[in-house]
Amino acid sequence: MPREAMRSVGLFDIRAHPGWGLLPLAALIWHGAYTIVKLNPEYLFFVCYAANFLLSVGILTRSGLLTGTGFCWVVGGFPLWLHYAIRTSDWEPSGLVFHTSGLLAGALSMRFHRYPRYAWVLALALGAFLQLLARLFTDPVLNVNAAFRVYEGWEALFSSIVIYRIVMATGFGAFFLVLTWLNRAFTSLRADSA
Repeated sequence: MPREAMRSVGLFDIRAHPGWGLLPLAALIWHGAYTIVKLNPEYLFFVCYAANFLLSVGILTRSGLLTGTGFCWVVGGFPLWLHYAIRTSDWEPSGLVFHTSGLLAGALSMRFHRYPRYAWVLALALGAFLQLLARLFTDPVLNVNAAFRVYEGWEALFSSIVIYRIVMATGFGAFFLVLTWLNRAFTSLRADSA
């Protein structure tokens, strides 16, 4: 079998094996059940749950839009979760698998799914929408998606929630834009070399 043909049918070729989308979906179901039973169902409003769901559906349906929108938040939110886990020593197994499986499946998908130019805008809109839903439907004490105040441990950096939101939206927007651009640049290079 020619080398190129072997690469295209490899285990990590997400086009040939869209079942990789089941990995973050299974982790979402596991951690979602844990969250409902052991923690608080209102935590399901955190953007990471929607991000892993969109990523999974995007991979399974081969949608660059859903994959890109979900992966932007999976990658962008991972450092926030990691900071929280380190600060609180919360290394609960379903949470660890949930937050890392999306990274793995999303990284594999980046190679084969081309994101639309506007994927970064939809990712930013998803975050704003989930922050609004969290503000409307969750307890302020939980502060899901920083809907009510600056996250604990970040207060010294930001004098108000408005400044915090502007900085976060600008930072995430720039990060999502760069991630979308990199995806489009590298998938174009792959198409040109094929």
